[in-house]
Amino acid sequence: MLGIVIATHGTLSEGLKDAATVIIGATNNTATVRLNQADDVQLLGEKIGKAIHEVNQENGVIVLTDLVSASPYNQSVLAVSQLEPALQEQVYVIGGVNLPMLLETINHQLIETPLEQVAPAILAQGEDSLQAWHTSMTEENDEEDDF
Repeated sequence: MLGIVIATHGTLSEGLKDAATVIIGATNNTATVRLNQADDVQLLGEKIGKAIHEVNQENGVIVLTDLVSASPYNQSVLAVSQLEPALQEQVYVIGGVNLPMLLETINHQLIETPLEQVAPAILAQGEDSLQAWHTSMTEENDEEDDF
């Protein structure tokens, strides 16, 4: 089974996992790691490495982080670089996680998608899940809602 690690600032990782549980039910083989204010950033990397080992079942691991180039992302990359080479090849780090991306990851975990196809699908979902709406985008003649 694909392993999932969610590494974020504060309690966002637990919040994302909780929201996914509300939407799809139990989340399996998923670990959360968080960086709290005043935490040692080096310890974060150790926690991420430990979480990767915890969820690794030889089918690959996806590490989802909140911000590219921020501490959870950077420490994830460092943690992966310290893994044994065979495991390094089985881990993808993805920055900018949102709830649709996590749900996409869980979906691929459930249907056992080959690892090399999972990361591109997660990134595509992240792009597809963004949208803006403003009242000026509606036609003036619309008298009925489309909802």
